[in-house]
Order: sequence, then structure tokens, then C-alpha cells
Amino acid sequence: ARRHLRLRLGILAVDHALRAYRDAHRSSMMQRASDAFATISRGAYTALAAQPEKDREVLVALAADGGSKLAPDLSKGTRFQLYLALRVAGYHEFARSRPPVPFIADDIMETFDDDRSAEAFALLAGMASVGQVIYLTHHRHLCEIARAVCPEVQVHDLA
Repeated sequence: ARRHLRLRLGILAVDHALRAYRDAHRSSMMQRASDAFATISRGAYTALAAQPEKDREVLVALAADGGSKLAPDLSKGTRFQLYLALRVAGYHEFARSRPPVPFIADDIMETFDDDRSAEAFALLAGMASVGQVIYLTHHRHLCEIARAVCPEVQVHDLA
């Protein structure tokens, strides 16, 4: 029983040390994705973390109320917000070391409310300071939100 307890405590100590190391040495992309997700979710989620699961890691959304949810357990709209946050972070990471390519998104805000859409457009405007951002939509109210958030935006009506 002592041997089992000693081994079990050793495993817990290693897991704790790995988690602490991972948190302390978090990549810039993960930090940027966390910041973008907190922005888009308007503070409902404060950060992202990675949790080991078998032979891979799963993203965990850390809620402002202290709770957490695995990415697959988030609502569809919140998963879309997470997906956009990851794309924003990935774009900035890519653009740091290479010439930026155009960022194209097609109606990824269809499940966002107006406030979250405004936050997302502000992040896209930040990306536009680095490279070209193209957002396709058939929702006219999103064009008005984009204009309000980014007065310099160019809206093209293809109808």
C-alpha cells in the first residue's frame, strides 16, 4: 500500500509539475488565442489551456466564473468564437515570420450576437494592419457593425 501510494503521489507530482511548466512557458500563439477568445466572448471566458488526453492535448476554455469546459463541450456559437480566436492567433504568428497572405472568412459570425460581432471585427481590423482581411457575408447588419467598428473598412456589394 505504501509503494502504491508513493507511486501515485509521484505521478500526481509529475502531472502538477508538467501543468505548471506548460502554463509558465505558454506559447505566444496560445496567449494570443486566449486574449482573442476573451475579447470575442466579452469576458465570459478568460483564457484557454491545454489538457493532456491520452496521446493528444485538448483545448479547455476557462470561464470567468471559475469553471471550465472542454472545447467539444462548448455551444456551437462559442466553438465558432474559439475557432476564430485560434485563426486570428495563427494569422499573427504566421505573419511574424513570413509575408502575410490574405485572410478570408466566410460568414463565421452567423452565430455571434451583435456585441461579439463587433469584438470580432475589431480583431479583424487589427489583422488588417498586418495584411489583407476579406470577410464574406450576406448579413447586411454585419456590414453596419463593421463600419461602426472600423470606419476605414471597404464594403463591396456583390449583388
